[in-house]
Amino acid sequence: MRKQLIPLAIGLCLGVQIEAQVMGNYAEQKKQSNEYNQQQQQLNSNVAPNAQYRSIPRSAKLQDDNSIEVTINTLSNQRASSYTAVFTILQVARTADETNTQLNNRLNSFVNDLKGLGIPETDIYIDMVNFLPKYEYDVSKKIFSKKTLTEIPKGFELQKNVHIRYSKPSILDQIVTAAAKQEIYDIVKVDYFVKEQQQVYQQLRNLSFDYLKNIKESYAKMGIHLDSAYVITAENAWVAYPTNRYESYQAFSTQSLDATEKNNSVVQPADKPTLRFYNAVAANDYDIVINPEILEPAVQFSYNLAVRFKMPDAKPKIKTEIKKEFILVTPTGEVKSLKIE
Repeated sequence: MRKQLIPLAIGLCLGVQIEAQVMGNYAEQKKQSNEYNQQQQQLNSNVAPNAQYRSIPRSAKLQDDNSIEVTINTLSNQRASSYTAVFTILQVARTADETNTQLNNRLNSFVNDLKGLGIPETDIYIDMVNFLPKYEYDVSKKIFSKKTLTEIPKGFELQKNVHIRYSKPSILDQIVTAAAKQEIYDIVKVDYFVKEQQQVYQQLRNLSFDYLKNIKESYAKMGIHLDSAYVITAENAWVAYPTNRYESYQAFSTQSLDATEKNNSVVQPADKPTLRFYNAVAANDYDIVINPEILEPAVQFSYNLAVRFKMPDAKPKIKTEIKKEFILVTPTGEVKSLKIE
């Protein structure tokens, strides 16, 4: 059997799909938003249609060129082995020395509290971001002249970031409390890390090829021997981190007003909070899922294997054989067959 491996990048575009016993406010908000968009499209034909999400191709398909294409998708949900939270601390003061002293006092107290939580100093990194002078405008007004705005030094601004590595996600709440004691309120982001990522990908690859082997055996029972086909394969790997899987929504129900009410009233809408939640990659488009039940945000590794089996031509081959015969005609008109080897 001949094989050819093509490093083809197969794009994966995942749509958001909520299927649960409790729909939740996010799905209701999306439903209202979609209904509103449909109404707007009917009113304005120039509005572009909503983007359509394409699910991951899967299963086996018979192609027009007498080939069978098999696509296998595998997903692995992995709990992070460690996390890194990044906090930013900002200090403003009149002089450079005062600014640096005040920030370091807050920073040292924060680091000491982190050590008290059991976080070693080797898991804490201080990142110097910027140290900038600040200016303000001094206004002076002279008789018979325009107002003059002159920039003068106002103070200094110092920013540092604190990178904190930890392994238990529950400790983040205590870290935030320790940061708030020093008036550090800005948690920039939380990164997730998984050890031995290559082992995760190798496991997905092995399971995909085992799954392919079972498919070939099933076809063989039907008399279709894929082992005799010309094979072209393509594979692609992809990972989704929780940081990129949080979505925002607004949960509210509002009263609709007709045109008369809108024209005769001053409408003052209320401020509606924007909420966020973790929306994991759905498993419905995958043939194999490792650790399917997700309780906490997970790092989701995906592997896609596409195989095309080009089947032999089933048309019978026609063999043409040409026979030659030599004939001798004598002077008397007699015809004789000659045997020439």
